Amino acid sequence: MNFDSFLTYPRWEILQIIAEKPSSPIEIAEKLNTTVSYASQQLKLLDAAGLLVKKKTGAAGKGKPRTLFGLSNELLYFGVLTNKFSEKKLIYLTDYHKIILQIWLLKDSSFHYYIEKLFWKLEEDLSEIEGIFIEMKVNPNVIIVSESKKLRSKVDSFIKKIGKDIDYLFVSKNQLDKLSGKIISLYDPKKFFEKNKKGDIENKG
Repeated sequence: MNFDSFLTYPRWEILQIIAEKPSSPIEIAEKLNTTVSYASQQLKLLDAAGLLVKKKTGAAGKGKPRTLFGLSNELLYFGVLTNKFSEKKLIYLTDYHKIILQIWLLKDSSFHYYIEKLFWKLEEDLSEIEGIFIEMKVNPNVIIVSESKKLRSKVDSFIKKIGKDIDYLFVSKNQLDKLSGKIISLYDPKKFFEKNKKGDIENKG
């Protein structure tokens, strides 16, 4: 399949809608400002391409049970263009891929390598960590949810050695929802994002 031509309007917009939450054809049509029949036609094409899963839910009011459409897989479709090398590739995402993508999508690319190094260092002590997040500021701020003094000392020492001034903060899980601004997740085994009620935290991985 040629994804460049297939994922054009409105199919790309539909995938973005159901990536936020599984949706019915009626909900999708309302968001696209189009007819339900047109939205359903596009959903059939996406379903035939193996990009969707369908789930029947209880009836809305006294109507028939609804069909909700969700993503069948988490995907990355990217193009690379460098001297003497070019490639387009579709990848089925793993947790590893999503962590790397969250870091690579940071606006200031000078932080990418160093935050990656910090994350892999933290991976050695995940048993002491309840979550790892990035607070999106002018300079990204790495938020580590842990009360381990030993780990804090280890990170202090590591940051001094890597040659890049990275902002980082140790917090307890109760302090996490007090942070302001947009926050993305690198490691969130207890689903703090899903439990957050303020809507300040966004999970794209």
